[in-house]
Amino acid sequence: MRRERLLLIVAIGCATSLTGCGIHDPDRRVANPRPTTAAPATQPAGSPEASEHDGPEQAAAPRPAAADLASTPQAALERFARLYVNWTAAQLPERARQLAAASIGQAHSQVLGLAANTQTLERYQVTNTGTVVAIAPGQGEEQGRWAVVTNELTSGSGPYLGLPATSHVTWATVTRQPDGYVVSTWYPAS
Repeated sequence: MRRERLLLIVAIGCATSLTGCGIHDPDRRVANPRPTTAAPATQPAGSPEASEHDGPEQAAAPRPAAADLASTPQAALERFARLYVNWTAAQLPERARQLAAASIGQAHSQVLGLAANTQTLERYQVTNTGTVVAIAPGQGEEQGRWAVVTNELTSGSGPYLGLPATSHVTWATVTRQPDGYVVSTWYPAS
């Protein structure tokens, strides 16, 4: 497995095995075409993009509190990304709760499993630090989605010792709620 893939899995604290199964489906574009509206910032609440998620059907997520909503799509993505890339293994349960509060749909379902791998990550004293370097609306076939670019460094002992810093791209969408914006999909691409 490539080191970049391992970093991705560690960064999201994925509950799946380290083979990366189910994390990202590059063929999803065919099954669920992107919206064709000109506004990349929002997805209507009932649209396929806003309600799609990976894995089995989940119970409806609680509506995010006004304090967990952002005033702009970029602010919602920036906050979510900062929480997503900055953690220690011991912080993952609380980090998952914070991310779940600021998300709906597929993104909400995904972050609920963040803390599942905590025991292994704690054994190796894994930490992940990162910065958001760019957030931009997708164009062309990616219209309706946002590209979020982060620079991250994962460190720890054992297999996590000496890993290089890497850049990651995540494709995301946000949905407008009555009081602000919330992240609705989060698909790490690299």
